[in-house]
Amino acid sequence: MITNNILITDFSNKVFQEMFKKYFSEIKIEVKDWDGLWAEMNSQNDGNTAFIRTCNNEPAGFIQFTTITLENWFFKEQSGFLREIWVDEKFRKQGNGTELLRLAEKYFKDNGISRIFLTTEDDNIGFYLNRGYQIHENIQAKNQLTVMVRNI
Repeated sequence: MITNNILITDFSNKVFQEMFKKYFSEIKIEVKDWDGLWAEMNSQNDGNTAFIRTCNNEPAGFIQFTTITLENWFFKEQSGFLREIWVDEKFRKQGNGTELLRLAEKYFKDNGISRIFLTTEDDNIGFYLNRGYQIHENIQAKNQLTVMVRNI
């Protein structure tokens, strides 16, 4: 199988858009204004980035991530935040999700970031636990999902 990983920061990329629409359909989120969503993703000046993965020239999955700043009166830390990860059903259980996660982790590490946060549904926790992430019960997410953290 021939795989290709492409780093993108322009969310008008048609391959990304095709996969993102399939992902939202799968999790039953309706979007009335796709063009507005792409424009919003592109206007975010917070380092919104993604890798898209293809297998034999077919869209296989993506991971979308950004850098966040955690700050209080004394400390300031740049951390990674995994926004979304999705692999097409046809390409699941073949290591594609693990490879996308590895690419994002390497991107963060190469950019001096050593801690990554994510939120996830309970049925996905095992995937992240098996890849070194830990549940962090002391951090509350606004979306009420489980918060997981990994130091890299």
